Amino acid sequence: MRTDRSFRPMRVILLIRNALVLNRSSIAFVAGAAAGILLFVSLMDVFGARRPRLHQYLYLLVLFSGGLLLTGRSFKALHDPVQGLSWLLLPASLLEKTLARVLLTTVVYAAGSMLLYLAFSILSEGLNLLLFERRHALFFPFDPLVLKGALTYTAVQAPFLLGAVYFRKHALSKTVLVLLGFSLLLALGVVIAARIIFGGELFGADFQTLLAEADFNGAWLQLSGVVRAAAGAGKIIFWLIMPVVCWTICWFRLKETER
Repeated sequence: MRTDRSFRPMRVILLIRNALVLNRSSIAFVAGAAAGILLFVSLMDVFGARRPRLHQYLYLLVLFSGGLLLTGRSFKALHDPVQGLSWLLLPASLLEKTLARVLLTTVVYAAGSMLLYLAFSILSEGLNLLLFERRHALFFPFDPLVLKGALTYTAVQAPFLLGAVYFRKHALSKTVLVLLGFSLLLALGVVIAARIIFGGELFGADFQTLLAEADFNGAWLQLSGVVRAAAGAGKIIFWLIMPVVCWTICWFRLKETER
């Protein structure tokens, strides 16, 4: 049996709905446990320091920890010996299945967690006001800190989704180890490149001395421009290229699995 390879947005929505319905009990249990812990934290904080942006920071903790755990388990059915074949034979194209998982672990999770946390903050601060006559500011989903955190999560999440496709077991921990290894190799490459370019002058030298001896009208300004250009390129790679590449590789990996 071959799956329909045409793309239909409604099937993407149905796949997301199916995943939510099948896991509704797990979602409710985890959300309830997290709400209990966060409620305790809010009560303790309002009794003491009462940090003004507590809910924004707690939400980012929920966003990243919960989102990466969800992402690490997003292809669990694919790797299951019993459910794997059934999942591949669902009446949807692989592009739709990949897009459904991408949207579920990014847009749907981020938007849903914001709404749930807003409701939680109203309940939590109502209780704080009742018990202590003090409260924090309510959670605001459109706070710049929250929006930037959501965008950062979308970029960080992409390699973990790729790891969920490739690794059959312990996808989250294995992805973390791979990313750590890659970061170490990248740092080593930067150090080697810096030694080749600057020789021994950069290492062990006083940075203030380098600044004092630099020609700010010449080489130093040129180097600053190179650094700014590299930083701009790094932002484009992190925010745009890396997520798209990871999601595309996920799709190709699923095609290989189907064969």
